[in-house]
Amino acid sequence: MDLRTSVYAIVRLVPRGSVVSYGDIAGMLAMSPRMVGRFMALCEEEDVPFWRVVNSYGDLPPHVRVHALEHWHEEGLALKPNGLGVAIRRYRADLAVLADAAEAALGPLPGLEDDDSFTE
Repeated sequence: MDLRTSVYAIVRLVPRGSVVSYGDIAGMLAMSPRMVGRFMALCEEEDVPFWRVVNSYGDLPPHVRVHALEHWHEEGLALKPNGLGVAIRRYRADLAVLADAAEAALGPLPGLEDDDSFTE
């Protein structure tokens, strides 16, 4: 499976009402967060919940944010006071659970082989 397909598979596993950062996914796959962002920007697959992947501040660029607002509202994610995104500390998915689900779906993930940060 290529990296793009793996990124999209992990994004599909992020629970409703939760978000992860580009870096969270990048860490699981031992790749650059910018590459995750690029894959998300190029995503044309309708079943990939793009609004659940944000930057490390919980924000999305304006052209994406406008499309995410309805989804965030529907899933109960409140905007930060600055209106740029959601409070990632409040809404971040449990990364250990997500990593386990990702490995169950995709097999061993290269970023998790020697990394305990997702399991503690």
